[in-house]
Amino acid sequence: MQKQTLLTIGFITLSSLALAQSSSPSPDQLKGVSPLKAMQLANSWKGTAVKSFVTDSAVHFTFPDGQQQSVPLPAKQMVIAIAPYVNQTHPCKTHFMSGCQGELVNTPVKVQVTNAAGKTVINRTVKTLPNGFLELWLDRNQTYNVMLSAQGRSVKGQLQTLKGSDTCVTTLRLQ
Repeated sequence: MQKQTLLTIGFITLSSLALAQSSSPSPDQLKGVSPLKAMQLANSWKGTAVKSFVTDSAVHFTFPDGQQQSVPLPAKQMVIAIAPYVNQTHPCKTHFMSGCQGELVNTPVKVQVTNAAGKTVINRTVKTLPNGFLELWLDRNQTYNVMLSAQGRSVKGQLQTLKGSDTCVTTLRLQ
């Protein structure tokens, strides 16, 4: 059970994307939603006038009329968005769902994450989102080793879920 709570990877199904785009984004759509649902909405609103980003504490939204709203992240977890790349990346520390775009769109990636004690907390293949990112929900106050493999290439790196940690990782080049 703990492995399931350690990992939630953000996926947008076509039906949830169609639902979110069938009406104009509004702050009302964020009332009572979970942090995962807030991330899904933010991803589905890319290309609209809604600005969205995630920090170590919350998912933040600014609507065209200036209204701002935030959905707090869980006390024990945070999300880190990773855009593995081969040829092209962008420098980033804070993940903007409304603006960040990774190179590898809808690409299967083998994800292996271990904690400082060497325990595997994630070991599965996932597909990057339409923005080229994987969204990993990890326990807070940890340092993790990550290995990503895709298209016959791989990369190793380190992730941290400390207060003030980056929520956007764009430095993992598949070689």
